[in-house]
Amino acid sequence: MLRFHIGKSSVSRYSRLLPIWINVGNVSAFASRSNLHGLLHRYSSLSTVDPITISTDRQKITVRWKDGREVTQPFSPTPKVKSEKLAASLASLLSAPDLDPATKISSFGTFNWELDPLGDAIHRHVALSSPDECGKIEKLIMEEAETIHHHPHIARVREHDDKPTCLTITCTTHSPPGLSGRDTRLATKINELLAGVEVTCPFKAAGADQDMERLHEQVTARRKQGIDMNRQKIMEALESCGCENAKS
Repeated sequence: MLRFHIGKSSVSRYSRLLPIWINVGNVSAFASRSNLHGLLHRYSSLSTVDPITISTDRQKITVRWKDGREVTQPFSPTPKVKSEKLAASLASLLSAPDLDPATKISSFGTFNWELDPLGDAIHRHVALSSPDECGKIEKLIMEEAETIHHHPHIARVREHDDKPTCLTITCTTHSPPGLSGRDTRLATKINELLAGVEVTCPFKAAGADQDMERLHEQVTARRKQGIDMNRQKIMEALESCGCENAKS
């Protein structure tokens, strides 16, 4: 097993199909992918010791939290990327700053990337102030991607019936399929581009006087929608072996 030491970090979610092994202190259990997202975002501070472990066969990755919780999930890197470098990059990209719990719940946007439970992609969500800003940021991201000839998938997500002000950005590699060093480099460049941008604008809840639990459910559903849109684009790109339709 490859073990990588670094500071704080976080991971996440997606599909509902295969179970994921979760260890909580001395108690272990299988968790479905449908409830994985809540668990991972509730406990987002990674252990400072062995926060990320990649199995020797590179088919599993384990993420550990400070409070003893850990998640082992499928991992799908591209063949040539070195495990050590990928682990180091992921530990940095998945790292989340300490935020007020209400901020984490009340905005679609995040400061960190999350590892797809299929292990072949990373995602980041941003919540912007207006549709115009959404378009400008999307354009800047694609221009930055062009400099390294590697493009993300970008889904525009609406807050209910409004025009889209949210983006879900997904980095993955199509040929060969999997998570590559180019994906983590692109994600790092996107982080740098977004460093001076307000990316956690409050989510516009459906209906008045929404409690925090209901608001969290709505935010989670919108994030899943963005990922689902990008996963569809990934499927189409893999079928056509091209990246021409990276944006959705």
